Amino acid sequence: MTMRASIEDAVAIANASRLAMSRLMAVAGHDLKQPLQVAMASLASAAGDSISADAAGRLRIALDAMKRLGNELDDIARLSQADDAFRPCRRLVRLAEVLTTVDRDWRFYAEYCGVDLQIHLPEMLVETDPRMLLTILRNLVGNAIKYSGPGGHVLVLCRTLDSAVSIDVHDDGRGIAAAQLGRIFDAFERGDQADQCHGLGLGLTIVRQTANLLQHPVSVRSVENKGTTFSVELPVPGRYWNMVEDI
Repeated sequence: MTMRASIEDAVAIANASRLAMSRLMAVAGHDLKQPLQVAMASLASAAGDSISADAAGRLRIALDAMKRLGNELDDIARLSQADDAFRPCRRLVRLAEVLTTVDRDWRFYAEYCGVDLQIHLPEMLVETDPRMLLTILRNLVGNAIKYSGPGGHVLVLCRTLDSAVSIDVHDDGRGIAAAQLGRIFDAFERGDQADQCHGLGLGLTIVRQTANLLQHPVSVRSVENKGTTFSVELPVPGRYWNMVEDI
């Protein structure tokens, strides 16, 4: 067998493996939603019963967590077929509306974790797919809360750049070692804090893949023992630039 044939065989095997994994993730994302929806309905019903405020609060946290899990399963199923069928639907979006949804998704959990969450709501229009941008920000804010810990602070704000807006998600947690920054977006990578946090480490992989589809540059800056900032850049059409408010 020639070297060329060996390479072609290896590529064919890799493509077949990728396709099989994509199909598996799509099916899993769909099938796992069914028991999740049953559990969510049960929790919602229990939260409406005559129970103490403390118990109702804990049920609310569980229900919110299941809603986020449902969204993440949707993200995984959608991204598994991104190469074949899924395309972003970019349009003008009010950034404050997306950030308000992020705040609603994470506010209760942040309070439960003892994390001070502050999300600024700027009056500006950006060009993006709102559902996909929500996927990015939901994962970044969730990670920031997770790695901040009790007494920590998470700040989400926007900065104006040349014909663009940067959304910065900052936490004052332990930070990320410089040696790990280059692979932090890899699947199943959780850095040196893996023993302290649950999860498979897919959140930042979803962030990077979604940002690539949107053509929104995403970057990370971190200092150990001081915190981490993830940034996402979004285009602002020139004719709407006068609506941008520098926060």
